Amino acid sequence: MKHFIKICAIADLEEFKGHKFQLDSITEIAVFKIKDKIYAVDNVCPHNHTPKMYNGFIKKDFVVCPIHLYEFSLKDGKPKNFLGGNLELFETKIEDGFLFVKPSGKTKFNFDF
Repeated sequence: MKHFIKICAIADLEEFKGHKFQLDSITEIAVFKIKDKIYAVDNVCPHNHTPKMYNGFIKKDFVVCPIHLYEFSLKDGKPKNFLGGNLELFETKIEDGFLFVKPSGKTKFNFDF
């Protein structure tokens, strides 16, 4: 069972702006603060496999990929406007003013071309 990892102080997160963090040796996440709610998602878009989700913008309950403007739900990771894969979401918790994120435990492949 994976434990939560301390990511940052909540005060360091700007409202409606994505922030990029390294969760573990392979996983990079994008964190968004929206009206006192925190969302942590995989920084890699499941559509184009580009690590730019942190540069996406918020549209209601969706994060919009900055590359091809595909929208992913921040509640369940499902795409709104295409039939591709889901954006991975990560469990979060806040303690003593700090954000903690739980790694998914899924195995990822890191290709170095």
